[in-house]
Amino acid sequence: MARGLGRALQRAVSREGTDVDLEGEGRSLANARRRQVFRYLCLRPCARIGDISRDLKMSPATVRWHTWDLIENRYLQSEGVSVFPSGLIDPRDVPLFAALAAAGRAAVLAGVSAVPGLSLQEIASRVGLTRQSVSKVASELVDFGLVRILDDGRFRRVEPTGLLARKREANRARAEAFGEALLRRLSDEALAPELVRREETTLLVRFGTSAHRVLLEVPVDPYETSWKPSV
Repeated sequence: MARGLGRALQRAVSREGTDVDLEGEGRSLANARRRQVFRYLCLRPCARIGDISRDLKMSPATVRWHTWDLIENRYLQSEGVSVFPSGLIDPRDVPLFAALAAAGRAAVLAGVSAVPGLSLQEIASRVGLTRQSVSKVASELVDFGLVRILDDGRFRRVEPTGLLARKREANRARAEAFGEALLRRLSDEALAPELVRREETTLLVRFGTSAHRVLLEVPVDPYETSWKPSV
C-alpha cells in the first residue's frame, strides 16, 4: 500500500509539478523555473551557477535572474558568492557546502563513504581522476574534518569520519523550522500552501491560486544530498 501511495504521489507531482507557471508575477514560487532553482539549492546549497545551469538546462543568465529574485524575497540568502536556502543549513557550514560544490570533492567523498578504506589509487579509478588529484582533494576533505587518511604500508587509505552524519542529526530541528518558514512565506504571497506530506528528508507542499495549484517536493536534508550523485 505504501509503495502504491508513493507511485500515486509521483504521478501527482508530475501533473502538478515544476513546469507550470501560476498567476501573479510578484509571487516568487509562482514561477516554474524559479521553483526548479529553489529546489536544486535545497538539494545542493552553495551550488555553482554553471552547475545549476547545466543540470536544469537553463542559461546562466536565467539562473542568476531567478536566484536574485529568490534572494530578494527571502527564499534564499547569500554569503559572498555562495547562495543557499534561508534557514536550511547552519551558516557556519557555508564553506563546507561551497567546498563540496567544487569539482571532484563530492565524488571522492561519495566513493569513500560507499567503500571506506579505499586507497588513493582505488578512489582515482572509481571517480575518474588522477591519483595526484585525489590526494589533493582528500587532503582538502581532511581539513574540513570529513575524512581521515591512514597509512597502510605503501598505501594511503581514506575513510569517512562520520562528521556529516552528526551534522545531519543536529540539523533536524533547523530543517523543521525551515519547512514552517517556507509555508509562512507562501502564505504571505497569497498562495494558500497545504502541507501534503512531511518526511525526514522531504516536504511535499501544494500551493497556488484559485485558477491552478501545483505540488512541490522540497528536499530538507542537504547534509545527505549535497554530495551524492543522482539526487
